[in-house]
Formats: sequence, C-alpha cells, structure tokens
Amino acid sequence: MKIVVNKKQISVLCIVLVLGCVLILGIYTLMDLHSHGALKGSEIKASRESKSRVAEKGTSQNAEKRETSPQLVVKSADAKKAVVEQDLPTMEAYGLVYDYANLNLQQVVQAYLDEMGVPHESIAFSYKNPKTGELIEMNETQPMRAGSTYKLPLNMLVVDEVEKGKFTLTERFDITNTYYEYQGEHDNYVNAFGGAMTIPDMQMYSLLYSENTPAYALADRLGGIEKARTMFRRYGQSKGEIKTFSEENYTTTNYYIQVLDYLWNHKDKYQDLLYYIGESFPNEYYKKFVDGVTIQQKPGYVGEALNVDAIVYEAQPYLVALYTAGLGGSTPASEEVNGVGIYQLGQICYVINEWHRVNQNP
Repeated sequence: MKIVVNKKQISVLCIVLVLGCVLILGIYTLMDLHSHGALKGSEIKASRESKSRVAEKGTSQNAEKRETSPQLVVKSADAKKAVVEQDLPTMEAYGLVYDYANLNLQQVVQAYLDEMGVPHESIAFSYKNPKTGELIEMNETQPMRAGSTYKLPLNMLVVDEVEKGKFTLTERFDITNTYYEYQGEHDNYVNAFGGAMTIPDMQMYSLLYSENTPAYALADRLGGIEKARTMFRRYGQSKGEIKTFSEENYTTTNYYIQVLDYLWNHKDKYQDLLYYIGESFPNEYYKKFVDGVTIQQKPGYVGEALNVDAIVYEAQPYLVALYTAGLGGSTPASEEVNGVGIYQLGQICYVINEWHRVNQNP
C-alpha cells in the first residue's frame, strides 16, 4: 500500500518532535537542579540574609560617619546681622570692620592680613568648635616656632604621672642641677625655693609666668625634655611632617588643636592647669582686645614667633591655636617682644573671635 504524506502532515510532525525535545530537556534540567542543589531554598535565603547584612553594615558605617562628622552651625542672615550691628561700635573703634557674616574664617583672617600687608604664610591657625566638631584651619601643617607653648602639654604629662601615683604634690624636688637657658633666672629660683620645688610650684611658675627653669624641672620628672618630647603623641599628632614638637621646638597648629581638644575633654583632670593659664597674661595676647569672656591661654614667644593657644568661653566656647612669624618686622634674631607684632596678634585674635560671635554663638 502506498503511503502519501503531504506537506501539511510533515509540518505538524516537526512541531510535535520539537515540542517533545523541549519537554524532555526541561525535565532533565529540573532533575539536575534538584540533584545538585542549585538555587536551593536555604541558599537563596542565605544569600538574601547576606545581602541584608551587608546593607545593614553599610548603613551602620554611614551612621557612624554621620555621628563623627561636624554638624555645622547654621544661623540665619538676620541673626548674624543682629550680632554685627551690636558689635559694630567696637569693630569701628578697633578699626577691624570686615564682612564677618558672609566670609568664612580663613577669608576674614586673610582680609585682615591683606589690609596690613602681612603675607598669608606668616600665619597658621586651627580653630575648633568642640560642640559641633567643626574644624577650620589655615597653614595648619606649616612648621612654626613654638616658643613656650610646649609647656602646656608638658604640664599635662606630669599631671598624668601624678594621677598614676608616680609623684605626689607635696614632695620637693631638687632643682639645683636642672638645665637652664638663663643663668640668672635659674639662680633666682634656686635661691627663692631653697634649691627644691614642689610640682604645684613648677606648674604655677611655668604656666602663670611661663618661666623656663620650673618647666625644665617638670621635664626632669619625665626623664628630661628629650624624653618628654617622645610622649607628646599621647594628646594627638599632626597630619604634617612634624607630628608633635621637633627637636628644634617647631610645631604645627594641627597638632596643638588636638592638645587643646584633649584638655577640653579632660577639664576636671587638668583643672589646676586651666586655672593657671586662665590667670596668665591679663590684657595681653588673646586678652588684648577680646574682653568680657573667660580666656584660658598659653602664649609662646621666641625670636620672630608670637603665638597663643586658647580656650575661649564665648556663649559657645571654642578652641584656637594661633602661630605667627615676623609680625611687626620681628626676625629670628629678635630678643624682645615686638610691640607692633603683639598688637597685630591681638587684632587677629579679635578678628577670629568676632567671626565666631557672628557665625557660631547661639
């Protein structure tokens, strides 16, 4: 019998065969997935949980960043204007009228420097609002001669040792062989204190009067000034090349603002030191033009350098490390405080404080 197959039947047959192949392939695929555990429910769940943990970790890290990031103070234009109008008579009297409300801190300081013809590199400062964490700096890693500003962290180191029980505050320590810079000053201390001083005596005279002999006597408690220098990292370190103080007694404001921040955060521990620097140099340095507020300051002077590190108790307190070189035409060979220079330093302190009053005070 002859079988006749037309084109239509062939087409139908091909379709059936293709569908059959697809069905068989699908069955084998499902069997393979099942036997090898691909995309098992438990693994899908684990994968989702892993992604969730990563997301949560990222969220947590972002939250930490938000918590440690400075929270900038935002004041209205009207609020700033009110402070400017209130303080304008004083600004005009001192000849220090600048656009405090619209310039940032670096710009307003530079406006003063430009008016006075002072090169920008002659000034370095670091400013911090301890409440918000906002840090504003200019030339902050530039090496600057420290002068006596090293005496504050030196005193802090000795307080730390007293707290550990290594020393007492009543013990008298021999100072007859203490290193000195000026023979006359050293001999005066030896005679005045009978050759021995207590730590509170050393603290008061090294901070309140910024004398060198009691400072070196404090350093002797730590093994000498070179040994003390290796310990200054306890309070922070600069992002610049000089981490704390160099052997030549240079430092950076980026380091010193960390010293002030540490001091601020441990006020109870160092309350005696804060008292002494609060009483030091009335009407000078940061206190020359800024009045009506408590200021705890540690000045430093040597050669061309006039510096001051301060905690200023405005309505919102702030910390500032301000270092200068060559103000008033002073040079490394200068042996006396330059009158014009210390006046200009006081003016810069006023400018910084006024900017803070306008922009940061509540």
